This record gives sequence, structure tokens and C-alpha cells, in this order.
Amino acid sequence: MIPLMLVYLAASSCGTSNLGRCPASNPLVACTELTADEKIREALDDQDLASAQVLLEAAIADEPENYERYPLLAAVYAGLSGFNLLAIASSSASSGGGASIMDSMDAFLPTPEGLTRTEYRAKIDLLGQAISTIGALPAEFLATSATDKYASSASQQLGIYQAAQASMYMKMFTTNFSTGLPDPSQLSDLTDEDAAAILTVLADAAASGGAFAEAAASTLATINSGGGTDRDNLANFLST
Repeated sequence: MIPLMLVYLAASSCGTSNLGRCPASNPLVACTELTADEKIREALDDQDLASAQVLLEAAIADEPENYERYPLLAAVYAGLSGFNLLAIASSSASSGGGASIMDSMDAFLPTPEGLTRTEYRAKIDLLGQAISTIGALPAEFLATSATDKYASSASQQLGIYQAAQASMYMKMFTTNFSTGLPDPSQLSDLTDEDAAAILTVLADAAASGGAFAEAAASTLATINSGGGTDRDNLANFLST
């Protein structure tokens, strides 16, 4: 199931009608101040994720218990990271059976080509913000019995963003940033801390029950079967 929030953003990027805009050519039509949510929707209709981020962060700070905004902010962070919301919302994404999580997610992720490692890491961190935003929701909002219209979407989003972040993190150590082609020599930069972070988020994705949980679990099992340290097991997996 593709999260409702991703479908919403994909629809916005295809050009839905704009809300609350005053017809400047008609002075007889009264204009009223847009609500916070109307301003957010207007930014999304304009495909202006940067403005939507600012508006959503401010709205959540003002009303932290309006939980329906959290999944939307998480989706905005994911969009800013380069995660292809439109592609995943219009796909029939599934766990991919025994496929590697990197193979399953590759079509939805930004390429490192032409970026510096720092720039690509910033995109990974944005997905981390998406994960943290969903994680800030109370457990009852994410429960299967929750009645909020975006509740099931939020729990699905969480698993997808975890799978995406793990895949981007691994791609950072397997791809030449100049050419965008596979380059095992990049693995020399993989640290024990990086390996631990990747395996943690991969385990979270596997436990999420989301669309890519099966692929994440399969990848994690393959990595952990190596018999060495976490770093060595991950490096051996990525080198193949």
C-alpha cells in the first residue's frame, strides 16, 4: 500500500487547483487571510517544498498536537532529499521478495553523480528528519486502530523512509560521485560508525511491516551471515 500522504503530494506536483488566491482583476471579490493549512496547500500546489517546510515547521511549533501535519512535513523532507515521491506514489511498490533493498529502492532515490559526499550526506540527513518527524508522533496515532485519516499513511511512510535512507547510505559507499557508476573503492571510507548506523536503520525498515520490509529483512540477513564484524560484513556485501 502506498501511503496516502505520498499520493497527496504526487497529486499536488501534477497541478491541483490553487487554494485561497485572490482574483486581483476583480476588486469586488473579498479576500480573506489564508489559514496555516491553506498556505501549506498553496506551497505544495506550487511545488515549493522549501516554503512548505518552513510553513509546516511553524504550524507544528504553534500546534504540536495537530498530528495530521507531521506526516506531511515528513513527506516534504523526503521530497527535499531527492526521494522521488511521484514515482513511488504511482508505482506498485512491493517488498521485492528476496531482492536487495538497494535494488528495490534504486528507482526512487537520487543519484550521487555530480554531488560531493557532503551534499549527498545532507540528502541522507533529510530522510533522517523525515523519519524523526514520524517518530515524534504518539504511538496511538501510528496504531492500526487509529482513526485519523493520515495515521495508516504515517506508519507506512516510516518504513519507506527507513528503507530509502538505508539504501542511500549504502549507495554513498558504492558509487563514484563523479560518474555515478559503481565503484567498490569507495568502501575504504566506510567506518564502524557508518556500518552501525546503516544496520540499525535497515533493521528498523525490516521491522516496519512496510512495502519494503521484506527486501530490508532479506538484505539484513545476508549481511549478518558474513561471520565478521558489522563493518566487514557490510563491506563484503556491498563489494558484491
